[in-house]
Amino acid sequence: MKFKVADNSSYLRFYPMVTITTPGPYEVRGEVYDNQSHYPAIGANSTLGTGWTAYNFAGFWYDLKEGLQSETLNINATNTTAILVNGNRNITKQTVYYNTTRRFVRYKVNDANQTNNFVEKGLDSSGTKQTSGVAGTHYAKLGWFAEPYVAVNGKANKLAKLIIEQGSSSSDKKSLTVGETWDIGDGWTLTAQSIDAKATPRQAWLVLSKDGVKKDDKVIAQGQVYTYIEKSIAGESDVPLFVTYVDSVFAGATSDMVQLRYTWAVSTSITEVKSADKYGILKVTDDGSSTGTIVLWNEDNSISLSTDATIDIGGNMKFRVADNSSYLRFYPKVDYQIGVGTTTGTPTPTGTGNVSKPGNVTAGNQTVTATGTAVTTVTQTATPAPTATAKEPGFEAGLAIAGLLAVAFLVLRQRK
Repeated sequence: MKFKVADNSSYLRFYPMVTITTPGPYEVRGEVYDNQSHYPAIGANSTLGTGWTAYNFAGFWYDLKEGLQSETLNINATNTTAILVNGNRNITKQTVYYNTTRRFVRYKVNDANQTNNFVEKGLDSSGTKQTSGVAGTHYAKLGWFAEPYVAVNGKANKLAKLIIEQGSSSSDKKSLTVGETWDIGDGWTLTAQSIDAKATPRQAWLVLSKDGVKKDDKVIAQGQVYTYIEKSIAGESDVPLFVTYVDSVFAGATSDMVQLRYTWAVSTSITEVKSADKYGILKVTDDGSSTGTIVLWNEDNSISLSTDATIDIGGNMKFRVADNSSYLRFYPKVDYQIGVGTTTGTPTPTGTGNVSKPGNVTAGNQTVTATGTAVTTVTQTATPAPTATAKEPGFEAGLAIAGLLAVAFLVLRQRK
């Protein structure tokens, strides 16, 4: 067990956590509702009450640095007494609410001491999309059924799964040698096509591909941000899908290398949320297109909290009910699988616990095993170095021997 402390000098925020690397399934649960103690305070503040939030359900997305959260799961206050006491185990329809609200989060590449770095076509801190000649600092993020998603161009009803977001730590970086390909996940790959450690400034030729098809290639100088923008996707124009920062370019013992930081990428599979759509037992009543908050409830389905039952709510969220006929106890949970499959980019097998909110004390227990996106083992591979072509822009051609260029490359098997 460890304490994780926010990177924020103005406010103290921290939570207990465990790091899990052993492959297998792991349950992340929220605070237990017990009809004897009546915690948590489900139903408070009517339909948008406290219930379960990121403060007492570790599966929900939470930004520790800025204290941002987006998800709420609650049971309507006006029905709570009748539903959960006197042996009644039925939650009637139109009483369970799940809500998620977009939040504007600063790109890591623009965070801390990197405030002069910008993301082309990104958002500003209020969510306004930046136009030509003005670069962005933020993107819109929310939790969607206990998974982190990006709201495309700030639209809460158009969701792209967040594939990777490297942290701001100096150790959180990725090194590539000439010819090496980084399998980032969800079909994204980045290849260091060529590196010039003698140029001023030093520079790297990067090739970005998706599902084996080249999307873009650019020569990026050390200290510059590289942003890939999709011209049109899900009805949205000029959408940033990939961001990285060339932290350093240097000559290695056997091959030149480039180190990348603050890498950020989202899926090209967009979930478009529409009113009346159903997710599990929940139905969308507000798609968030105008409000920024998606609202769902169990409009047509009641819930029977049978003993020893596991009940699907929506997405990967479930209710788990105690095997006890005398007392009603249950909690929301999500399950994550660690260590199955290969190559999906940088894993994040880190669990989070209760977060202490100023002026509020979280009641009850909480067992935390892991949070974040489902994680798989990482197998880093390299592709053969490309055959040199004459007069590569911005790079020195090596000496030709018998018409062939010999290129040595080093395969780095490392997680970041």
